[in-house]
Amino acid sequence: MATETAAPRRRSERSRTAIVTATRELLLQRGFDKLSIEAVAARAGVGKQTIYRWWPSRHALVADVILEDADKILRPIARTGDVADDLCAWARTLASALTTARGNAMLRILTTAGMEHPDTAARLRTGFSLPLHDAVRGRLTDAGVPATAAQDAADAIVGGIVYAILGEGRSFDARRAESITRTVLAGIAAR
Repeated sequence: MATETAAPRRRSERSRTAIVTATRELLLQRGFDKLSIEAVAARAGVGKQTIYRWWPSRHALVADVILEDADKILRPIARTGDVADDLCAWARTLASALTTARGNAMLRILTTAGMEHPDTAARLRTGFSLPLHDAVRGRLTDAGVPATAAQDAADAIVGGIVYAILGEGRSFDARRAESITRTVLAGIAAR
């Protein structure tokens, strides 16, 4: 009698979508601290084992959900020929995205999840933080700014905007993102 081998279990796209949607909704409603795999499973209509088969931890699940939404925030910087205008427009767009209810919740969850779990922090840094930083640094170096100054300016622009939004939340005015950017650019020009 021949033995049958079970086909490897594949992700059901319907279940994956339900889990991601449930996680996103619960994160927005409850926040990261009150999110549980049990609640996600119940809302998604799947068993906990299904979630754990695909994501080893709550942190990994949250990181995937956040990174799936990151494309709504990670926008390329225009190249119109005026680096200051290009960076200011990008900074206003970034600030506007991070001060929506969803964007602000995502930023706060990203910060919390990254602080609590080193593997998650590395994934979020690679998939979210570095692309923001690299976009600014790349635009500056393409405009002829020396590499070290471009690196420092990218830290100051992205960090300044994100830090202010974390402190002020949705009340952060996107025009301040432009002011932060122009202040940093003036510092580069003064060097």
